[in-house]
Amino acid sequence: MKCYSYADGTFEAVYEIKRSKFIATVCGEVDADSAEEFVKSVKKKYADATHNCYAYISDINGQATRFSDDGEPGGTAGQPILQVLRKKGLVRTAVVVTRYFGGIKLGAGGLVGAYTESAVLGIEGAKISTKTKCSQITISIDYPLYSSIEKLIWRNNWILDGTDFLDGVAVRIWVKEDEVDSALALIKETTLGKASCVVSSEAQFIKA
Repeated sequence: MKCYSYADGTFEAVYEIKRSKFIATVCGEVDADSAEEFVKSVKKKYADATHNCYAYISDINGQATRFSDDGEPGGTAGQPILQVLRKKGLVRTAVVVTRYFGGIKLGAGGLVGAYTESAVLGIEGAKISTKTKCSQITISIDYPLYSSIEKLIWRNNWILDGTDFLDGVAVRIWVKEDEVDSALALIKETTLGKASCVVSSEAQFIKA
């Protein structure tokens, strides 16, 4: 897994059909525990609703999933919401679709369509971000080389994590895991081999 996409924050969208009102609430960067807490918070917020159906994917590989029809006919709510998450390619994201029944039955097909459309609207209204697996490189240089390294970071869209100015300059950057070797070569070329580089032993997922 080199990268993953998720809903970056909490978002809400409303969909109405045949007097029934559906409110999709989307929350991202969740794990199993925080997803459950999110579901509980939405249920509490809309405690007077007819149904609070949900689905979430709580791991970056898309394997840890959970869904609920919350009293709707089996397979008409939770699974359709989960399928929307999968089709949109999102993980570590939860969606709760709240329904206020308007008095007109939608039938199984109508429910699937309504919960699907609600989830789609919620996700389309969300900010989607991507995190990429990166390694941290600490570059140690003398002061005269600092401006050259600054320009190199900017040109290559590396992520600056911090700079320490002491006897020399220590610059910490995040580079995509599969671009580390090329980054080290560029740094060596730019500084004529005068930079000292240390690569972190553990890669992390970083928002670019």
